[in-house]
Order: sequence, then C-alpha cells, then structure tokens
Amino acid sequence: MSGSKVDGELVVRKIEADFSEAKINWLPSDPELAQFWNAVSIGLPMLEGHLIRALARAKKHLPAEREDLFADCELFCQQEANHTKAHLKFNEKVAESGFYPEIDTHLSRLKADYVRYDKEMDLRFCMHYAEGFETVGPILAEYFLVQANRRLTEKDVDLVTLSLWRWHLSEEYEHRCCAFNVVEALYGSYWGRVHGIVKAMSHLLGFAIPLSEYMLRQDVEAGRIDGGIRGRWRKFRSYMGMTTFIVPRVLRAFSPWYNPINLKPPKGCDEVLEIASQTLSLNKMAERAYETV
Repeated sequence: MSGSKVDGELVVRKIEADFSEAKINWLPSDPELAQFWNAVSIGLPMLEGHLIRALARAKKHLPAEREDLFADCELFCQQEANHTKAHLKFNEKVAESGFYPEIDTHLSRLKADYVRYDKEMDLRFCMHYAEGFETVGPILAEYFLVQANRRLTEKDVDLVTLSLWRWHLSEEYEHRCCAFNVVEALYGSYWGRVHGIVKAMSHLLGFAIPLSEYMLRQDVEAGRIDGGIRGRWRKFRSYMGMTTFIVPRVLRAFSPWYNPINLKPPKGCDEVLEIASQTLSLNKMAERAYETV
C-alpha cells in the first residue's frame, strides 16, 4: 500500500527524508521543547522495536475469527517500522553533531530495559505496555498538531523536522485502535490497561526528561542557547503547557468506557496524512505544510 486509504484500513506510507539541512534546534523560540522531543526521537527506535515485537507475538494468539485484527497488526508493525527508519535518520543528524557525547549512556539503559522486558516479562505485560503507549499516542498527536500549527509561521522554524513529528503522530492517531483491540481480544483487563498507561508514560518520561536535560546543559555550556532565568522560564512554560494539555486527557482515558475509536481526529491530522500519502516525502510535506492549517 503506497498511499490511499481504503475502507478504513491503516495506510503504510514509506516516507523518504533528507535531514541534511535540518536543525537540531528546530524551534529557535523554544529550544527546551525541541530538545524534549529530540530526546523522545532518540529513544523511539528502541521503543517502537519493542511494540513491533509485542504485536508480532500477540497476533499469533488472536482468536481465529479475528482476521481483522491480524491484518491490523501487520499494518501497525509496518507503520512503526517506517517511523523508526525516519527517526533513525534524524537521530544520526544529532549524533553526527558531536554535541552530546553521552547519548549512548542514556540509550544503553533504555536498551537494557527492553532486553529485560523481552526476556523476563510475559506477553500480557508487553501488550499492556504497548496499549498504554498507544493510548498516549493520539493525545500527543493532538497536542503536537495544535502546537505545530502555531509554530508554522515562526521565524527560522525547521519545517522538515516539524513535518517528521506531524506525520508520525498523525499515524499514531490513525492506528490508535490496534493495540487496544488486541488487548481487549486477548485479556479484556481494565486494571491491566490502566497499569499499562502509567508504566508506558513513566518509562518514556524517565528516559526523555533526563536526556533532554543533559542535552540542554550541553547547549547552554557551549553557548548554543541562552540559559539562566530566560531558559528556566521557557522550560517551565513548555512543560506546564504539555502537562496541562496531556494529563486531563490521559485521566479521561482511565475511564472503563474509554475506546479510542471514539476519538476525533486532531485538527490538521487528516490533511497531514493526505499530503503524506501524496508525496511520500517529509521534504515535500514541509513545502506544503501551510496547506494543513
């Protein structure tokens, strides 16, 4: 499948990307927010690898009559693999800068966690973790698309990197039901789902926040961004903005009646996915970014 949506199916978009001119600080007005998402990007290939392995295992245990879920698992894994490829290219840009020599130390701890999950945790744990992350996915999509639409007209914003996140998170909304439906088919456990949300969120933040803090310190020490009171104020504003937007929506997802099928698409999501399907290129998506507002 190369681009067009048929009968509600997930679409696998093999997106090309050239980050040669991309900026690590792709939001000059808010480097703290940019570095938080950069840190998330650095951890995503390992996280998405874990999700792919969990869904690949889970589909072998699905009831025979749930062929629809088997197909969704296949498409979900292909979408996540494409996200990984794109983020690896951006992460190479960050690594090649030489600005952050201790990134591998942070990554080694994350890798050890996923090795342990694969070896010591059963499929129930891994699928609830996957479903927990996928519950947060469309919430992050809504947050980021709202923020991205505000950033499009800012001076010196890097639209290619912005388009990476807009495409990725729009697909998180698109495949929001897959892990939820698989967990419901296999376990139907409310408390397991709640635990998965808490575990996935705390695990992701436990990696991304320390890494982004390290990267920001390196930037301040090298004079790439200003720190001090201005930096602390920007960070407070960014983190409070994310918290006040995301936390209430996560709490609503704790409801026993929650089902991601009922979530409305974030503003701009459909337009982003349509252009992604047409262009299959982040660079061309960047050129057409203003069409999605």
